Amino acid sequence: MEAILLIHPDPVLRGELTMILRDSGFHVVSVSGGQEALAGISNVRPDLILLAEGSHRLNGDDLCGRIREICQTPIIIMGREREEAAGIDLLEMGADAYLTSPLNSRKLLARVRSLLRRYKGRNIIDRPESRI
Repeated sequence: MEAILLIHPDPVLRGELTMILRDSGFHVVSVSGGQEALAGISNVRPDLILLAEGSHRLNGDDLCGRIREICQTPIIIMGREREEAAGIDLLEMGADAYLTSPLNSRKLLARVRSLLRRYKGRNIIDRPESRI
């Protein structure tokens, strides 16, 4: 079962997203902010990270950049803007995808599954023991 680390400051939305992801077969660990997120990465070793745009700061530093310093886990940013152009900075900081509000659960799940497939495929190729 793939593990997803969900980082969202709103407890209601965090609960709804957790339910959607769990009902779709994922193990979900949800946290509200940056320090918890970094601890969650160490403890859970998630296969994918869902990060709400409003929680991308950590003591003035960008949380996405900090995550990239410690792992290459795929990151999906759930944005507040209707324009995808608003997520360009976050994509340049290391996010793999930016989804805009209002969040469509089918689109979210499709993007999650797509990144997980791509990440697993890349992992297999990148392992030294799998090279010929």
